[in-house]
Amino acid sequence: MEHMTREEAIQYLTMQRDFFEMAATPETKLALEILKEAGKQVGYTPAFRCLVMGLDPEESIRWGK
Repeated sequence: MEHMTREEAIQYLTMQRDFFEMAATPETKLALEILKEAGKQVGYTPAFRCLVMGLDPEESIRWGK
């Protein structure tokens, strides 16, 4: 996979956010609120790994040394 520049990443995220906002239903908005709350409690990266990528919670949290 080729690395994106910062500008390309911003453009891509803007486009995806716009698609998401057009397609959002009450259910997807609730799912987003669940992800936000989990992110506040355990960190957004572990919450994303678990709730979006489908990793087990034990695999989602990577404790530092």
